Amino acid sequence: MSPRLPRPVSHFVARQRARQQRLRRLEQDEATLLDRLHGTEYEGLVPPRPRTVDRSEAQRMLRFALRLSRQLFQAGAETRAIESAVIAVTASWGLDHLEVDITARSIQVQYAPPDTPPLVMMLVTGSEDSRDLQRLSALHALVRRVVVDGVQLPTAEDELSRITGAGSVWPWWTTVIGGAVLAAMLCLLASGTVTATLLAPAVLVVQNRVGWFLSRTGLPSFYVTAVQTAVVVTLSMLLIRVDVLDGAEAASLAAGNMVLLLPILSVVSLAEDAISGFRTMAAARVISVGMFLAAMVSGVVIVSALLLDTDNDVRNTAFRGLPLALTLVTAAVGALGNAVFMGGAARLLPYAVAAGVLGGLANQGAHRVLELPTPMAILIAATFLGLFGGALSPYARFPARAMIVPGIAGALLPGPDVYRSLLQYSLGVPGAGGYAVSALVSTAAIGAGTVLGRTLGAGAQRQWRRGAPQVALGPANDPSPQRA
Repeated sequence: MSPRLPRPVSHFVARQRARQQRLRRLEQDEATLLDRLHGTEYEGLVPPRPRTVDRSEAQRMLRFALRLSRQLFQAGAETRAIESAVIAVTASWGLDHLEVDITARSIQVQYAPPDTPPLVMMLVTGSEDSRDLQRLSALHALVRRVVVDGVQLPTAEDELSRITGAGSVWPWWTTVIGGAVLAAMLCLLASGTVTATLLAPAVLVVQNRVGWFLSRTGLPSFYVTAVQTAVVVTLSMLLIRVDVLDGAEAASLAAGNMVLLLPILSVVSLAEDAISGFRTMAAARVISVGMFLAAMVSGVVIVSALLLDTDNDVRNTAFRGLPLALTLVTAAVGALGNAVFMGGAARLLPYAVAAGVLGGLANQGAHRVLELPTPMAILIAATFLGLFGGALSPYARFPARAMIVPGIAGALLPGPDVYRSLLQYSLGVPGAGGYAVSALVSTAAIGAGTVLGRTLGAGAQRQWRRGAPQVALGPANDPSPQRA
């Protein structure tokens, strides 16, 4: 008789065997729904038995799936979350044999049961994603209601239309104030003085309103970003000319504002998509990020004549070593401002503050205690944020991304390196490339860390759910939840 393995070891062996079985099915092109949801928040859901769906009903389901996908994309959901939401929702209504393909500008779904002509539908999403944390949270709640509570297609369609037509949870001026608060905190971190920190929000308001006006005219976003960058640099130089700020103060003010123009979260999404296997999306984001950076360089070049006779302090700025308590306060306030800036609901704000403090504490601990270089410290801090969001998401009833993004903005954005690389490259100052590489590597580390952290968070959820009954997807003709 073979010796009995200890309980933790036996559980580990069982999980490895199950994983190997899933991989073998994938290699044989016989992936089941549970295989495709593995590693997502829906992996514990047991689908109902697939049913025969007539073509008109299947077309209606696919149309809803496409609308849901586009709204998730435009609200800022990561690509894998969009795919898993579509699969989980359609499976909850008994639809099987579904394929989902998400590219840079479109989402395509195919329903192809055996011995039946395939039904293929596509919807254009646009090439640029944005962030709306309230809409993202509402869509996440809708998906959970469908797959857990058994909400049926007509009700889900009405709910999706309501979410799509709903306005922002905050008035426009409130979101601008949120961005202004974040700009002030970034300025303070970038060696900003009290005067510069107080003026940074005013510069943010001006460049934000200029961008809003130009966007209303239909001007491509490339030129809008270029003009906004030029506005930031011009206002910073004018404050020097009138002796309100010195060179170092103006540099910190410009750094705090310019980092908010950067597609930082697109770079984070780029790394997430590349790691998660969505190579096409990652490649498209590379082009998008490159164009945004080119637009900002163009904006600096437009007003570079104002910079030629400035002192060296304007061309250089760096994070200064604030006391740990003040660093955590700036991270918390910055995360709070970012949550409002991106339209997060009031219920999200405590989680945003907690994420900012956690990210700041992990980042500073890696810097000060472990003495790690910036990219490694950011990687560790982003991993903690990913673990925080991934583990708490089902209990907080928020998507993990809605909690992670404010923490990133409050504690991990590489503002001064971005400012120095753009400004010095535009002026032909040696060493600009090094700052650019440092900024990009640090930003990519955020994406790598959040993916790792969320993977660990999903593993923690599996441990917490062990022994608890799983919630089954209700069958199409029965909206009540089942127990597996």
